[in-house]
Amino acid sequence: MNNAKRLNDLISFVAQSTARARGLLIPISGGSDSALAFWLLNQACGQKCLGIFCGQDLRCKEWFENTGSIRLVEQPTFLSDRETARWALFHDLSLCENRWLVGTRNRSEDVFGTFSLASRIATFLPIVGVWKSDVMQLCEYVGIPTEITESSRRADPDCGRPAELAEIPLECIDIFLKAKLKMRTMRGLTRAQIAYLEHVFEANNFRHDLPVKGPV
Repeated sequence: MNNAKRLNDLISFVAQSTARARGLLIPISGGSDSALAFWLLNQACGQKCLGIFCGQDLRCKEWFENTGSIRLVEQPTFLSDRETARWALFHDLSLCENRWLVGTRNRSEDVFGTFSLASRIATFLPIVGVWKSDVMQLCEYVGIPTEITESSRRADPDCGRPAELAEIPLECIDIFLKAKLKMRTMRGLTRAQIAYLEHVFEANNFRHDLPVKGPV
Protein backbone atom coordinates (compact mmCIF):
# COMPACT_ATOMS: atom_id res chain seq x y z
CA MET A 1 0.00 0.00 0.00
CA ASN A 2 1.30 3.44 -0.92
CA ASN A 3 0.63 5.24 2.37
CA ALA A 4 1.19 8.77 1.02
CA LYS A 5 -1.20 8.27 -1.91
CA ARG A 6 -3.84 6.61 0.26
CA LEU A 7 -3.73 9.47 2.75
CA ASN A 8 -3.93 12.09 0.01
CA ASP A 9 -6.92 10.27 -1.51
CA LEU A 10 -8.67 10.12 1.88
CA ILE A 11 -7.99 13.78 2.64
CA SER A 12 -9.33 14.81 -0.78
CA PHE A 13 -12.41 12.64 -0.27
CA VAL A 14 -13.10 14.18 3.15
CA ALA A 15 -12.60 17.73 1.86
CA GLN A 16 -14.93 17.23 -1.09
CA SER A 17 -17.57 15.26 0.84
CA THR A 18 -17.83 17.76 3.69
CA ALA A 19 -17.79 20.93 1.59
CA ARG A 20 -21.44 21.64 2.43
CA ALA A 21 -21.14 20.77 6.13
CA ARG A 22 -21.05 23.71 8.52
CA GLY A 23 -19.31 21.62 11.15
CA LEU A 24 -18.24 18.09 12.02
CA LEU A 25 -18.50 16.32 15.37
CA ILE A 26 -16.28 13.27 15.70
CA PRO A 27 -16.38 11.02 18.78
CA ILE A 28 -12.86 10.05 19.83
CA SER A 29 -12.06 7.06 21.99
CA GLY A 30 -8.29 7.21 22.22
CA GLY A 31 -8.05 4.29 19.79
CA SER A 32 -6.50 4.02 16.33
CA ASP A 33 -9.67 4.39 14.23
CA SER A 34 -10.88 7.59 15.83
CA ALA A 35 -7.32 8.98 15.97
CA LEU A 36 -6.78 8.42 12.24
CA ALA A 37 -10.21 9.83 11.33
CA PHE A 38 -9.61 12.84 13.59
CA TRP A 39 -6.24 13.44 11.92
CA LEU A 40 -7.75 13.14 8.43
CA LEU A 41 -10.60 15.53 9.20
CA ASN A 42 -8.21 18.09 10.60
CA GLN A 43 -5.99 17.85 7.52
CA ALA A 44 -8.99 18.30 5.22
CA CYS A 45 -11.16 20.80 7.09
CA GLY A 46 -9.75 21.42 10.54
CA GLN A 47 -11.70 24.63 11.08
CA LYS A 48 -14.96 22.64 10.95
CA CYS A 49 -13.93 19.69 13.11
CA LEU A 50 -14.52 19.11 16.83
CA GLY A 51 -13.49 15.93 18.60
CA ILE A 52 -15.66 14.82 21.52
CA PHE A 53 -14.61 12.43 24.31
CA CYS A 54 -16.74 11.09 27.17
CA GLY A 55 -14.76 11.19 30.41
CA GLN A 56 -11.56 12.82 31.63
CA ASP A 57 -8.92 10.16 30.91
CA LEU A 58 -8.42 10.53 27.16
CA ARG A 59 -5.40 8.52 26.07
CA CYS A 60 -2.64 10.74 24.62
CA LYS A 61 -4.74 13.85 25.21
CA GLU A 62 -1.85 16.15 24.31
CA TRP A 63 -1.56 14.58 20.83
CA PHE A 64 -5.28 15.14 20.18
CA GLU A 65 -5.04 18.74 21.42
CA ASN A 66 -2.07 19.39 19.15
CA THR A 67 -3.91 17.88 16.19
CA GLY A 68 -7.23 19.72 16.46
CA SER A 69 -10.01 20.98 18.71
CA ILE A 70 -11.40 18.58 21.30
CA ARG A 71 -13.98 18.76 24.06
CA LEU A 72 -14.29 16.49 27.09
CA VAL A 73 -17.79 15.79 28.41
CA GLU A 74 -19.13 13.64 31.23
CA GLN A 75 -20.04 10.05 30.46
CA PRO A 76 -23.86 10.05 30.15
CA THR A 77 -25.72 7.86 32.63
CA PHE A 78 -29.34 8.34 31.54
CA LEU A 79 -29.44 4.92 29.79
CA SER A 80 -28.35 1.50 31.02
CA ASP A 81 -26.31 0.79 27.87
CA ARG A 82 -23.20 3.03 27.86
CA GLU A 83 -22.65 2.82 24.10
CA THR A 84 -26.23 3.80 23.30
CA ALA A 85 -26.07 6.66 25.82
CA ARG A 86 -22.88 8.01 24.27
CA TRP A 87 -24.30 7.98 20.74
CA ALA A 88 -27.50 9.64 21.96
CA LEU A 89 -25.38 12.40 23.49
CA PHE A 90 -23.27 12.76 20.33
CA HIS A 91 -26.39 13.01 18.20
CA ASP A 92 -27.91 15.62 20.48
CA LEU A 93 -24.72 17.72 20.40
CA SER A 94 -24.45 17.45 16.61
CA LEU A 95 -28.03 18.70 16.22
CA CYS A 96 -27.60 21.53 18.74
CA GLU A 97 -24.37 22.72 17.10
CA ASN A 98 -25.39 22.04 13.49
CA ARG A 99 -22.56 19.57 12.87
CA TRP A 100 -22.46 16.34 10.91
CA LEU A 101 -21.93 13.37 13.23
CA VAL A 102 -18.88 11.40 12.09
CA GLY A 103 -18.47 7.66 12.63
CA THR A 104 -15.09 5.90 12.71
CA ARG A 105 -16.12 2.44 11.53
CA ASN A 106 -13.39 0.80 9.43
CA ARG A 107 -13.82 -1.73 6.61
CA SER A 108 -13.00 -4.69 8.83
CA GLU A 109 -15.79 -3.80 11.26
CA ASP A 110 -18.13 -3.11 8.36
CA VAL A 111 -17.56 -6.52 6.74
CA PHE A 112 -17.42 -8.36 10.08
CA GLY A 113 -20.60 -6.68 11.32
CA THR A 114 -19.06 -5.94 14.72
CA PHE A 115 -20.04 -2.28 14.72
CA SER A 116 -22.73 -1.30 17.21
CA LEU A 117 -26.27 -0.69 16.02
CA ALA A 118 -26.21 2.64 17.87
CA SER A 119 -23.26 3.80 15.74
CA ARG A 120 -25.41 3.58 12.57
CA ILE A 121 -26.73 7.01 13.54
CA ALA A 122 -23.53 8.60 12.21
CA THR A 123 -23.91 10.80 9.11
CA PHE A 124 -20.41 10.41 7.65
CA LEU A 125 -18.01 7.42 7.66
CA PRO A 126 -14.64 8.61 6.31
CA ILE A 127 -12.60 5.41 6.90
CA VAL A 128 -15.24 2.75 6.25
CA GLY A 129 -13.26 1.70 3.17
CA VAL A 130 -9.98 1.17 5.08
CA TRP A 131 -9.06 -2.25 6.48
CA LYS A 132 -8.03 -2.29 10.15
CA SER A 133 -4.53 -3.51 9.32
CA ASP A 134 -4.20 -0.55 6.93
CA VAL A 135 -5.50 1.81 9.63
CA MET A 136 -2.60 0.65 11.80
CA GLN A 137 -0.08 1.28 9.02
CA LEU A 138 -1.45 4.73 8.28
CA CYS A 139 -1.42 5.64 11.98
CA GLU A 140 2.25 4.72 12.19
CA TYR A 141 3.01 6.63 8.96
CA VAL A 142 1.51 9.92 10.21
CA GLY A 143 3.05 9.62 13.68
CA ILE A 144 0.04 8.73 15.82
CA PRO A 145 1.42 7.66 19.22
CA THR A 146 2.15 3.97 19.71
CA GLU A 147 0.13 4.02 22.94
CA ILE A 148 -2.96 4.71 20.82
CA THR A 149 -2.32 2.02 18.20
CA GLU A 150 -1.36 -0.63 20.72
CA SER A 151 -4.65 -0.06 22.58
CA SER A 152 -6.40 -1.45 19.49
CA ARG A 153 -4.75 -4.81 20.09
CA ARG A 154 -6.12 -5.16 23.62
CA ALA A 155 -9.53 -6.38 24.71
CA ASP A 156 -12.17 -3.66 24.96
CA PRO A 157 -15.71 -5.04 25.34
CA ASP A 158 -17.19 -1.50 25.23
CA CYS A 159 -15.85 -1.17 21.68
CA GLY A 160 -16.98 -4.63 20.58
CA ARG A 161 -13.60 -6.34 21.11
CA PRO A 162 -13.94 -9.15 23.69
CA ALA A 163 -10.88 -10.95 25.05
CA GLU A 164 -11.29 -13.93 22.68
CA LEU A 165 -11.26 -11.65 19.65
CA ALA A 166 -8.35 -9.56 20.94
CA GLU A 167 -6.23 -12.73 21.16
CA ILE A 168 -6.34 -13.01 17.36
CA PRO A 169 -3.97 -10.56 15.62
CA LEU A 170 -5.73 -7.81 13.65
CA GLU A 171 -3.86 -8.86 10.53
CA CYS A 172 -5.26 -12.41 10.83
CA ILE A 173 -8.79 -11.08 11.19
CA ASP A 174 -8.33 -9.11 7.97
CA ILE A 175 -7.05 -12.27 6.22
CA PHE A 176 -10.27 -14.03 7.29
CA LEU A 177 -12.50 -11.17 6.13
CA LYS A 178 -10.75 -10.80 2.78
CA ALA A 179 -11.18 -14.54 2.25
CA LYS A 180 -14.91 -14.16 2.93
CA LEU A 181 -14.97 -11.56 0.12
CA LYS A 182 -13.04 -13.93 -2.19
CA MET A 183 -10.06 -11.56 -2.19
CA ARG A 184 -7.57 -14.18 -0.92
CA THR A 185 -7.34 -17.54 0.85
CA MET A 186 -7.37 -18.18 4.60
CA ARG A 187 -3.81 -19.46 4.51
CA GLY A 188 -1.99 -18.51 7.72
CA LEU A 189 -4.96 -18.99 10.06
CA THR A 190 -5.37 -21.88 12.46
CA ARG A 191 -8.51 -24.02 12.50
CA ALA A 192 -9.39 -22.65 15.93
CA GLN A 193 -9.07 -19.06 14.70
CA ILE A 194 -11.22 -19.78 11.64
CA ALA A 195 -13.88 -21.51 13.73
CA TYR A 196 -14.11 -18.63 16.19
CA LEU A 197 -14.13 -15.96 13.50
CA GLU A 198 -16.81 -17.85 11.55
CA HIS A 199 -18.93 -17.89 14.71
CA VAL A 200 -18.56 -14.12 15.23
CA PHE A 201 -19.20 -13.43 11.53
CA GLU A 202 -22.42 -15.47 11.50
CA ALA A 203 -23.62 -13.90 14.77
CA ASN A 204 -23.24 -10.40 13.31
CA ASN A 205 -24.11 -11.07 9.69
CA PHE A 206 -27.67 -9.77 10.11
CA ARG A 207 -26.27 -6.22 10.24
CA HIS A 208 -25.36 -6.45 6.55
CA ASP A 209 -29.00 -6.93 5.64
CA LEU A 210 -30.59 -4.27 7.85
CA PRO A 211 -33.00 -2.21 5.72
CA VAL A 212 -31.92 1.33 4.93
CA LYS A 213 -34.55 2.35 2.41
CA GLY A 214 -37.93 0.83 1.69
CA PRO A 215 -39.15 -0.08 -1.80
CA VAL A 216 -40.76 2.51 -4.07
